Amino acid sequence: MAGFDITKILNKQTTAQTENAVTEDFEEIKLDYGKIMITGKNKYSMNDIEDLAAGIEMAGGLLDPLILGRVNGEYKLAGGHRRYAAVDLLVKDGKEEYREVPCKYKDMTETEFRLYMLIGNTFNRHYTDYDKMIEAEEWKEVLTQAKEEGSFLPEKGVRVRDYIAKIMKTSAAVVGDWNRINNNGTDALKEQFEAGTIGVTAAAAASSLSEEEQNDIAERAAAGEDIKGTEIKEMIERKKAAAAAPEEDTEPEEATGEQEEKTEEEHTKATLAQMQPSASDTDTTEEEKENARRLHALKMLEKYYIYLNEDDLRCLEAMLQDCKRRKMEYGALDCGSTI
Repeated sequence: MAGFDITKILNKQTTAQTENAVTEDFEEIKLDYGKIMITGKNKYSMNDIEDLAAGIEMAGGLLDPLILGRVNGEYKLAGGHRRYAAVDLLVKDGKEEYREVPCKYKDMTETEFRLYMLIGNTFNRHYTDYDKMIEAEEWKEVLTQAKEEGSFLPEKGVRVRDYIAKIMKTSAAVVGDWNRINNNGTDALKEQFEAGTIGVTAAAAASSLSEEEQNDIAERAAAGEDIKGTEIKEMIERKKAAAAAPEEDTEPEEATGEQEEKTEEEHTKATLAQMQPSASDTDTTEEEKENARRLHALKMLEKYYIYLNEDDLRCLEAMLQDCKRRKMEYGALDCGSTI
């Protein structure tokens, strides 16, 4: 896949700059549009073709060339599907003068052809969250294939997901949400996601539930109910708490979030008191309070860890390393193990 430089594409900020970047080494040619293959890989809707055809006719021809990949000697359409459809409409209307169209082409492999096709969609379209999910999956497939072929070499420590996020101008966390929906969502859930009745956050959270629960959420969304991601995450937390609770626990009412935090704090203080049985109240009250705050924060993180993003996780890992370093520096062995 010689000549493909994804870094160059990522550094471009506008559609025009991007098109120039990816086609600067293409050759110009004029072809009968009927000799150009449509692969069927373009999955996105094409609107207002009649208006575009009228514009081409007013201009006296196609001004922007079609982007082609010549794969094994065959010209395949990589970019310009709406323009192609408009030309097809004109020719079928008897206007044969528009049959020959300006094109830019380059010899490429099948994988490179898919890359150029995705580039055209990414930088020149505005579409739904569902479309973006499909596109992110296609980027994952084609970049993984290019990586295996040795034609795409990611920078050290940079994941394919990170490249996809930068290409699609979003975060790696959002790309992860799309991936979870696509891989784990039921057909019913994805149908409602495609219809726009349920958002990315809610659909991603729901995709971790059972098939029955996902379908129930999809049914509620289809009925017009506004389902939020926070509601589903709270449902997941309640399930986890119920699963972790001992069987003999027959508390009739579910504790509120405030009650749960109060219980956790009391438990933390009791644990701390057991750790320091020989200390007097007057000598250790302030220290106990500070340690209780630390333990309470850690207990709360254990409850809400699924809401941590990548930046939060990196911060926590850095904090852990700092704590280990301080323990070694201060020789605080008498504080007990924190591992």
